[in-house]
Amino acid sequence: MTRKSANFLRIFRYVVIFFICISLIPIVSLRFLNPPFTSFIISESSFFKKKYSYEWTPLDKVGKNILLAMVTTEDARFCSHIGFDLTELYKVYVDNEKRGASTISQQVVKNLFLWSGRSYVRKGLEAYLTLLLEIFLPKKRILELYINIVETAPLSFGVNSLSLTSFDKTVDKLNMNQALKVALVLPNPKNRSPLNLNKKHLKRIPKLKKDMMFLENDGRSDCFL
Repeated sequence: MTRKSANFLRIFRYVVIFFICISLIPIVSLRFLNPPFTSFIISESSFFKKKYSYEWTPLDKVGKNILLAMVTTEDARFCSHIGFDLTELYKVYVDNEKRGASTISQQVVKNLFLWSGRSYVRKGLEAYLTLLLEIFLPKKRILELYINIVETAPLSFGVNSLSLTSFDKTVDKLNMNQALKVALVLPNPKNRSPLNLNKKHLKRIPKLKKDMMFLENDGRSDCFL
């Protein structure tokens, strides 16, 4: 190996180590600190020029109904995967579906750190940061981050604010029906409201209620309840 090649490999190694260390700092800090804002908030508010609502509610103050509803509708294998739901990814690939298969962990990473787009660089960073998130944060903390940073209405973030505006009660007081209506808003919060869901979504609620009960009773919610 020439001296030039050795120097290049040494520099490359230092760059990789530096990148890993830099990326670990914000991930590990999330175990102890609530993020004051997210990259998505910055984007949606045009660098804080627009007024937005961002309210934090601790996990032990939200009640089990909203947690079960969110996991049931968004990521039913949340407790068993390591950031990526390979079963859902396979279904999307085989059936050539256009729907997303992002897990709650991936959505946390996208909202917190990344920009909008579908480039390979962004997807690579998302996969890397999702893996770090799963390694260094417990599932309870990942879910707590998700329910607080997710957009629930235009320029409004966190499930408690949507609960208050829609049902005039804090999120821990929601019954199963109300919790599911909040959860069904999340894929498209700019165009959906818990009080104005279409018939297709309302028809899903009876089955989703059963799924919530199965999720609670068959051990798949042990990581967050």
